[in-house]
Amino acid sequence: MGGENWWGNMGGPVQKGIVTYSVSSFQQRAFAGALKYGIFNVFRRTMSQAPYVGPPIIFGYLIYSSYTKKHEFLHSKAGKEELAKYG
Repeated sequence: MGGENWWGNMGGPVQKGIVTYSVSSFQQRAFAGALKYGIFNVFRRTMSQAPYVGPPIIFGYLIYSSYTKKHEFLHSKAGKEELAKYG
């Protein structure tokens, strides 16, 4: 790799005067304000999406519960007797 150009060393002029600063990962406060602001922010975002997500979930649950009741009825003794009338 001596003579090859590699990422970051493509033969351009050498850059001078670039200073970068960083904070140690041990000094950063990753969860600063998480309990203070996070809970309310999650609640606000959830409530803002509820009108879009809620109706399909409710509609799907109603379909599921009604067809579960119908399925249980058709597999009961009364349901089999009712099907025997038509078949």
